[in-house]
Amino acid sequence: MTLDRRTLGPILLLVIGATLAWFLVPRFGSPINIGYFLLQSVPLLLTAVGQTLVIITAGIDLSVGAVVTLSGVIAALLMDPANGGSIILALLAVFAAAIAVGLVNGLLIVRYNLPPFLATLGMTFFLAGVNLYLMPVPGGKIAESFQDAAATRWGYVPATVVATLLLLAAIAVYVDRSRFGLRLRAVGWNERAARLAGVSPARIKVLAYVCSALLASLAGLFIASRTGSGDPLVGNSYQLSSISASVLGGVDLFGGQGTVWGALAGALVLAMIGNVLNLLGVVAYWQWIVQGFVLLLAVALYSVRFGRRARRIEAA
Repeated sequence: MTLDRRTLGPILLLVIGATLAWFLVPRFGSPINIGYFLLQSVPLLLTAVGQTLVIITAGIDLSVGAVVTLSGVIAALLMDPANGGSIILALLAVFAAAIAVGLVNGLLIVRYNLPPFLATLGMTFFLAGVNLYLMPVPGGKIAESFQDAAATRWGYVPATVVATLLLLAAIAVYVDRSRFGLRLRAVGWNERAARLAGVSPARIKVLAYVCSALLASLAGLFIASRTGSGDPLVGNSYQLSSISASVLGGVDLFGGQGTVWGALAGALVLAMIGNVLNLLGVVAYWQWIVQGFVLLLAVALYSVRFGRRARRIEAA
């Protein structure tokens, strides 16, 4: 694990916040609530890590929420016994759709030089229309065997949480220690210098967007497995929350800096805030207010560093 200040800060925030909640918030430390809290964190953990990989390349992926929704819709339609019901076909279709979305996002950015914000925003609107066309209202059915597998527990510990954390930890280690992680940061830090060093920025960016879409598709499958059906609006909140978690996890919005470990800590902090507010009986909109505050604070800090960072890149 790379314990720089961008990683250590979010982890310390998570530890301090969890310690305070443990002693001050009733029922927070109960095994049942911890299991529930971790289950609720899974989609945010997945989307935050994917978003972080993209932001490190100096991009942004606004389509993650729409991909979450699309995955659940496809799974609910293809697993539905009324349509023939095939888990394998559903999974293949979900992952194929995610790869296609990631490729299109990446190619729009690297081939046609569209700003990441506009490219992924356009994809968001396109997928929103597709989702509503495929499933105008919540419906379909997720295979019971798939739901049972996702609901497996080892005591109070959900097996899905363990599998998710192991997957994301493996990604974190890979990004820390592999050439891909080094090239990811190089492209975000200074694309021109990375190209002169023999790195293909186009390839790295496309891979980042494909990874983001694939992780978002896993989040969609997880949500569908818990609800037992598809919902054409279920992923909308992850467009904002994945960015919030990444920013809270220490990723630099200007690219080049940030870690998956920090993103995991940031996602858990946001999920913990929501869990604590629920336990205290605070209305749901306060969660959006807190996430908005986190983004505003991050943008403020980012603006302070922007001038120095821009001058450093121009001098390179």
